Amino acid sequence: MANVFGIPITDKTLKEMPEYIDKEITQTDRAHVALNMKNAEDKDFNARRYVEKLKADFGDGVTTLCVIYNATGDTLTLITSHDYHGHLGASPYPVEIANGQWGAFLHVKDAVVPSGSAGAVVYRGRNQNGNVCDWMLGWSSPWNRILYDSQAYAEIREADHYSGDGAPWGVVFDKMEQAGLTFKDEWNNCVAMVTIGGNTSPIYEGTMTLKDA
Repeated sequence: MANVFGIPITDKTLKEMPEYIDKEITQTDRAHVALNMKNAEDKDFNARRYVEKLKADFGDGVTTLCVIYNATGDTLTLITSHDYHGHLGASPYPVEIANGQWGAFLHVKDAVVPSGSAGAVVYRGRNQNGNVCDWMLGWSSPWNRILYDSQAYAEIREADHYSGDGAPWGVVFDKMEQAGLTFKDEWNNCVAMVTIGGNTSPIYEGTMTLKDA
């Protein structure tokens, strides 16, 4: 897939490491190694370069350059997304992000009107007990920098919390308006950490992992 970066970190990866020889490998082990190898083999650089190219192709205007990392020990699957202001750019959201991979995408302002870029994406995975959890990552890059600043927000909740007509997108936006440039959420032994820059078209970085990784 063009918009995911890095070689997946699997049981096979760990079995080639001295500390995991003859050890029963767990999801938490895979998550731990993925966190330690977050910047290995330039995969973080390649993800950022990809989204910077999308921004260059888009041209002027408010955008959010999103790079998100999976260190959950298992594959994450796209469930849904939501636009508050603006919309997804030329590249789709990654459908799957394997453990140890970065996903990258560009969220852009609407054409013609003076607007910002604010949205959210939801990925589904499991905690170390096998419970299904949905990681929600949200961002806001405002058009009016005099009155507003960028915001990064994240939540983890039960499966389908963000699906259907009853999805709490209004509540999420209210919480995001109170967030700052960094945010961390922990729920059911799952963790989400997000950061965003303060410029007109900031980098938004999200990491999804486990509590004990």
